[in-house]
Amino acid sequence: MTDNENFDVVIIGGGAAGLSGAMALGRSRRRVLVIDAGEPRNAPAEHAHNYLGREGVAPFGLLADGRAEVEAYGVEVTGDRVQAVTRTEHGFAVGTGNGREVTARRVLIATGAVDELPDVPGLAARWGRDVLHCPYCHGWEVRDRAIAVLATTPMAGHQGLLFRQLTDDVVIVVADGVELPHDDVERMAAIGVRIEHGTPKEVVTDGDRLVGLRLADGSVLEREAIVVGARPQVHLEFLAPLGLEPQEVEFGGVPMGTVIPVDAMGATTVPGLYVAGNATDISMTLIGSAAHGNRVGAFINADLAAEDADRAVAERRAEMFEQPAWEDRYSGDRVWSGNVNPQLEAEASALAPGRALDVGCGEGADAIWLAGRGWSVTALDFAVAALDKTAAHAAQAGVGDRVTTRQADIRSWEPGEERWDLVSSQFMHLPDGGMVDVTRRLGSAVAPGGTLLVVGHHPDDMATGLRHGHHSFLFTPESLVKALEDGKWEIEVCEARSRTATHPHTGEEITVRDSVLRARRLG
Repeated sequence: MTDNENFDVVIIGGGAAGLSGAMALGRSRRRVLVIDAGEPRNAPAEHAHNYLGREGVAPFGLLADGRAEVEAYGVEVTGDRVQAVTRTEHGFAVGTGNGREVTARRVLIATGAVDELPDVPGLAARWGRDVLHCPYCHGWEVRDRAIAVLATTPMAGHQGLLFRQLTDDVVIVVADGVELPHDDVERMAAIGVRIEHGTPKEVVTDGDRLVGLRLADGSVLEREAIVVGARPQVHLEFLAPLGLEPQEVEFGGVPMGTVIPVDAMGATTVPGLYVAGNATDISMTLIGSAAHGNRVGAFINADLAAEDADRAVAERRAEMFEQPAWEDRYSGDRVWSGNVNPQLEAEASALAPGRALDVGCGEGADAIWLAGRGWSVTALDFAVAALDKTAAHAAQAGVGDRVTTRQADIRSWEPGEERWDLVSSQFMHLPDGGMVDVTRRLGSAVAPGGTLLVVGHHPDDMATGLRHGHHSFLFTPESLVKALEDGKWEIEVCEARSRTATHPHTGEEITVRDSVLRARRLG
């Protein structure tokens, strides 16, 4: 599969919801593919209504304009039918009827629903013309006309109420087996809506003109429009392998259609799979579906943005904390100043020399300073390039015989039976509280009566701008004390200590704070 077939989002369905979602995503510079089977729910209707600014627009004209608009933002719109959606390691694979296979990090379902009509001969042929379902979508066009409401559920009284607002001539035809609630019957009588009983035999026409309904007794109820309670059904069999199936919607205990359940952001129970429009709510009008699609598209973009940032964090952490990046860093020019770290000098100057472990030795400045004061130093780092520089610098300083290098990753290193009189970690940082475990490991390497010294950048340094993006890596000295709560330690220093440093970008003198923890292991 080529890169041209890899998308941020594949949208299945190019109606109002799908194109509005594509608009939000395209304007956010996402790579989007809209796959549309060309079967919009409102295709039989000549005009669409309640779409502010486009009142009375032809449905296919509205969609043609929408396609042109999203394509101007780089969205690809193609006519095809999706056959399969499967999970992949990084998202989804989508296969179409034309044999196209694409991948997507996210999928948005915006296929709408298919209206299931009562089984009355001739009814379906006039659907969207003079067989209607929604007073808000079509009611104005049949105002003051003779209307029949076909009651196939006990909810038909609701349509009787709404269409009675538009005309004085409304008759409810109650199908066999359906009983209207007594309150609705009383309401209909009070507002002048007549009720007939028995399932109609057929829709009667004269050429292309609607005549009315042939009732159960054979008589013809002359009508200019017929209102039915369609049951919108979601047909997304290709989602079944993902464990996602439509659920029945009921009002007053009466099945009214099916939807795909979603949360407030349009997300399903399948991570990365979203649904917008009528497939989530059978009562949504055209403009409501468009608004929902735009909203869900924005949520998908936010989801992708967060994922992109998390990936960048993971890559950045790999650069900061994994061996290959540090091998590269230490293979070039000198990284550090070559001077001893100031808190090591402050805390270790008065200590009697013995065996010292310099953790994260880098280029060896601390190890060389300790060796110059009579310590026998083990310089530990996971980068071979760092150890090579430490050995070379120690030899140049004339203390090579008192500095031994050792490769190890402190995150998994164990001291075994070895012990040191001083264990020092200077400005080594790990994310998400990882320094607590490291402090515990280092403590196990300290000989009885020996000193543990852990120094790092304090979180207050975020205010200087020097530690941008490092908040989870910084630590307070107090946060490390929990690693030494086994009753074997005397905490000698636990403080945030200020010092002056030169800002690397501006050259200005600034105040930074170091977290300093010094503890003595009890005998």
